[in-house]
Order: sequence, then C-alpha cells, then structure tokens
Amino acid sequence: MKRKMQKLVAQLAGILIVLLGVTLLSFSLMYIAPGDPARTILQAGGTMPSEEAVQEKRKEMGLDRPFLEQYGSWLWNFVHGDLGVSMIDGRNVSYEVTKALGKSAVLAVTSLAAGVAAALPLGVMSAARKEKMFDRITCFFVFIRLCMPSFLVGIGFLYLFAYRLKLISISGSGGVSALILPAATLATGICARMIRQIRTLIYEEMKHPYVDGLRSRGIRETQILFVHILRNAMLPIITLIALSFGELLGGTAITEIIFSWPGIGRLVMTAIEEHDYTIIQGFVVVIALIFFVIYGLTELSYSLFDPRVKKQKESSRNG
Repeated sequence: MKRKMQKLVAQLAGILIVLLGVTLLSFSLMYIAPGDPARTILQAGGTMPSEEAVQEKRKEMGLDRPFLEQYGSWLWNFVHGDLGVSMIDGRNVSYEVTKALGKSAVLAVTSLAAGVAAALPLGVMSAARKEKMFDRITCFFVFIRLCMPSFLVGIGFLYLFAYRLKLISISGSGGVSALILPAATLATGICARMIRQIRTLIYEEMKHPYVDGLRSRGIRETQILFVHILRNAMLPIITLIALSFGELLGGTAITEIIFSWPGIGRLVMTAIEEHDYTIIQGFVVVIALIFFVIYGLTELSYSLFDPRVKKQKESSRNG
C-alpha cells in the first residue's frame, strides 16, 4: 500500500511539473510575441493612442514588471480560474474558452460515440471474416476514408445534404441540426482509423488457445467475439479512444470553420488571425490540462479490463 501511494505521489508530481512547464512555455511565447498588448487593446477602439496612454495601460496591465513577476501573477490567476482578458476586445478569456470548449466537447463526444459504436462491430466482424466479402468492403471503406482529408469530406457532406438535398440546414448556432454534419464528418474518420486497429487486435487475439477452448465448449461465436475476445483486446482500444477524444477537442478547427460550429478550434483560429495571444495561451494551457486528465482516467480504466490488475487485487485481499 505504501509503495502504491509513493508511486501515485510521484506520478502526480510529474504531471504537475510537466503542466508547470507547459504554462511557462506558453507564457514565454506570449511574452516574446511581436506587438504590444497594451497598444493593441487601445487601438481596438479605432483611435491612435498617445505614448503616455500606452505606458499607462502597460502599467495597469502589469506589463512593466519583470518577466518572472508577470508569470507568477498570471500563474496565480490561472490557478484561481482567471485566464485574463482578450487583447482585442477585452472579453473574459476564461468565459470564452469555457463556452467554446463546451461546444467542442459536445461535438467531440457525439463524433466519438458514433465512430466507436460503428467501429467496434465492424472491426470485430471484419477480423472474424478476414479475406471474405464483408472484410473487403470494410477495408475498402477504411482505405477511401483515410485517403480523404476531413475538410473534403465535410465539403462533400455540405454539398450533398445541405445544398442539393436540403435535408439539413447549417445555421452555425450550435444547435442539434447544425451538429449532424460536422459530427458525421469526424465520426467517419474516427470509425475508419479504429476499424483498422480493432481488426488487427481482434485477429491477433483469435489466435490464442483459449478461443479454441471456448469453441469446444459450445459457446456461440458471437459471444466469443464480443464478450471474451473483445474484452481481452480492450486495453489498446481504450487508449485509442482516449487519444481520439483529446485530438478531437484540440484539432477540429477546420471542421468547425467549414460548418460554422462555435467551438474551441474556431475560436483559436480567429485568435491567431487577430494576434490575440491571450486566448491562444489560454487554449494551450487548458488543452494540456485536459490531456493530463484524459490520460489519468485512461490509466484508472485499465483496472477494469486488465485481468492482471484484478488478479493482483484478489491476491492482495487473500494474502
């Protein structure tokens, strides 16, 4: 028990050190970025500020202080949930990032759920019917989808379902109807990537001797595939799902722009165009924090599917 606590403390300390490094790096990049935040904010009103006004604004924002003092003040505010204000229009960065992140989370969860729900049965059945017609059709879909970039798939969905068939209207409001096409665009990509991985994992798992033992006991093939084999292959699948979720939160900018989805990717792309470094910095730190949380939850979930962990727990209880 003591060794487990020491290991947990060491892991938490490592995570905190890496996260601190991310905050320092992101703040340093903003610090050395070209332009003067105080002048940028004053010029947002459309007037040319005087040098006295710029210096006064710099003092008000604390930009005249040493670097480490500025970083310490920013880190203190970040720990308390304050990411500062936008350099362009003075918006609260914490509110804007949280609101946009919520929209991206809805899109990511919907896309991931749809992609995984389709990939699991298709990947398992493709491995069970390797080199047969079902497997060839599935592999053809995987090949075609992986060769097509998401923005091209999104444009194709827009043209077909919104423009030609007029089945779905794209409002960009973040509503349910506006969610269907971007979620479908991302879900097809997730599905294609996961089918390839699941197919390989299941096929390799089917070679183990315990599968023949289950068949000799008269257990149905579907039960063997979807209960025993799939469960034993879940560890790398969990990792793949976790990585996909993190990538969706931080890497859906193009899809969000195409479908006018008000998510974090669209917010950051706008901030990059406007040189709004405060929002960019907030995005980097928040996404890094989310990745750490996802990896932590992934590690915890291993105990639910790894039989070695269960055996260790049972032996410790019996001992």
